[in-house]
Amino acid sequence: MAKKATVKFDRAGLASLGAEKLADILLDEAQANKALKLRLQAALAGAGGSDKIIARIDKRLDQIERSASRITANRARELAAELGGLVRTISGELRDDPVAAAERMVRMMAVLLGIMRRLYDRSAKIEKLGEEIDTATVSMIAALTPAHQVRLVPVLDKVRGQDRYGELGDIFSRLIPVLEPDAANEWRQLLERGLGKDKDQVRVLNLLQALAMKRKDFDEAMRLEELKPELHQDSFGLAQYLFEAGRFEPALEWVRRRPKGMRVVDVNGVRGAVGPEFGMGERKLLEADILERLKRRDDAQALRWREFVETFEPAVLRTYISKLDDFAEFEEMDKAFNLVMGDKDIHKALWFLIHWPKLDLAAKLVVDNARNWDGRHYKILSEAAELLADEQVAAAIVLYRALVDDILRRGVSEAYLAAASYIASMDYLTEQSGGSISRAEHEDYMRKLRTRHGKKYSFWSLVPNDLR
Repeated sequence: MAKKATVKFDRAGLASLGAEKLADILLDEAQANKALKLRLQAALAGAGGSDKIIARIDKRLDQIERSASRITANRARELAAELGGLVRTISGELRDDPVAAAERMVRMMAVLLGIMRRLYDRSAKIEKLGEEIDTATVSMIAALTPAHQVRLVPVLDKVRGQDRYGELGDIFSRLIPVLEPDAANEWRQLLERGLGKDKDQVRVLNLLQALAMKRKDFDEAMRLEELKPELHQDSFGLAQYLFEAGRFEPALEWVRRRPKGMRVVDVNGVRGAVGPEFGMGERKLLEADILERLKRRDDAQALRWREFVETFEPAVLRTYISKLDDFAEFEEMDKAFNLVMGDKDIHKALWFLIHWPKLDLAAKLVVDNARNWDGRHYKILSEAAELLADEQVAAAIVLYRALVDDILRRGVSEAYLAAASYIASMDYLTEQSGGSISRAEHEDYMRKLRTRHGKKYSFWSLVPNDLR
């Protein structure tokens, strides 16, 4: 008997079930799924035109906005699912009326703002919904005609004014690149009229500055930076913008404006206070690049060398070497390696040598300073030991011993498992060394370790019996 063809779970497969069967399934599911029910109702309303869909969406958003009750975790999940359905309804059912769709999506931002202020606690579902709304808003506004964007600007700025504490994140900054010149100018005028009245002057200044940068008004961008309180000034960011725009002289002036005290910056998407030394390395390298473009190559190279001497940052040395004249690199490389090998901070030197990489010199540094390694620099030592294990076994064992000794000496119980793994690595390396590492020396080390730390039973219980 021939096998029946398998119907796939896709558009064609579902269509093969027939309209009536699909309707029955959807009706059953809609009884337990409010978001699905609302989306189906909106789709049905669409048969009467977009006005009916808009009316239904607005009615539901009105209801949510009027509510003042606090929102529990369960209710937050329900709202996120329902509003996620509305996002898809707006994107799908109103595609023929892009202005109305964009207006409703901007309104969704305001609704979300109200919901966030009524939450008992943070909600991952609501935060994910916010990302969906942001993405849809940017996409919809970008697709509008210039005249339609201008029409939407007052609606957008009203929501911005409601966002007093920045709960909506960087959505307004993300919208600036997609605005046409007329809409950008309209928003600039609105922001300027509100300057002095808005409680969060810094955010308004930041948006005005972003709009100035968009139209390449460099003088206005610098003037607005001067208006910010010193705590919120970003001389590095402005210098970077001016450099990329080819305005090298003012870029040099701004990059040399070193912060004097604490300031507020975005670090990995989180705003926080940092000291004046934060990002100083990047600032110096940008200054060197600016000097290079100003035909001050010697000054740029001197600055890069000083930064390398201070940090031993491999990327800095690579840039410095790449800018040298032909054949000069060999002498400068020797100078750099001699500097590293003679530095008193052996941990910083090891970090450079394993990241350059120059593993033969790293091994020499490790062995020459066998008694001086501090296990508290565990990130550097463990990474170096792992990298050296293949070809520089003796050096790797020196570092593993330093790590084990430090962990047991300080009784760091949460690191006992790591110490046990280091012992296993040492035993394996001794076996694989082909006799270049003495088995007797390793066993002597283990005997001394048991003598000094034999009562640390929680540690020894993690070490395999045959390695104790």
